Amino acid sequence: MTGQSRESIWAIPPRWRLPYIALYWVQWFLAMYGVVEFLSWLHPSYSRGEVMEAALAHIPAVTALGIPATFTLMEVVQRLMVTYDYLMNKYVRPLQEKQRAEGREQGLAEGRAEGRVEGRVEGRVEGRVEGRAEAEAEFRQLVGEWNQRRLAAAARNEPFDEPLPLLENGDTQNG
Repeated sequence: MTGQSRESIWAIPPRWRLPYIALYWVQWFLAMYGVVEFLSWLHPSYSRGEVMEAALAHIPAVTALGIPATFTLMEVVQRLMVTYDYLMNKYVRPLQEKQRAEGREQGLAEGRAEGRVEGRVEGRVEGRVEGRAEAEAEFRQLVGEWNQRRLAAAARNEPFDEPLPLLENGDTQNG
């Protein structure tokens, strides 16, 4: 919007059209009611029916005064709506976008950190699994060599008193 551009009274945003028209008619009926009450106050001896007849007789005057007053109030309402849209676009929406961006960044950072932690945990688990597999393979190799020596001694009819190989923790079973 340039410094020279203007908003017309008829350039009502679509979402505000129904309230705008409703406000016009409410104001017109309030103006008529005001005339009836004013005439009742001005002529206390008149009955309500006579006041209504007098009000109907004053419709042209009420219309002549009520329409400009209504349009003036509608112009004020439109200016408030334009100001509201301006303030929303200038201050609120950029702040909301900034908060969304910060939230996205925070979520990404948390996701990365969670990924690192999960990666470490998975790495530890994989390391343990691989370590156990290596220890088991080493133990099987030791037992296999021991068994070959035992079978060789049995084939030669020699006594075999070598104990079963132990793991580092002193256990003969992998577990």
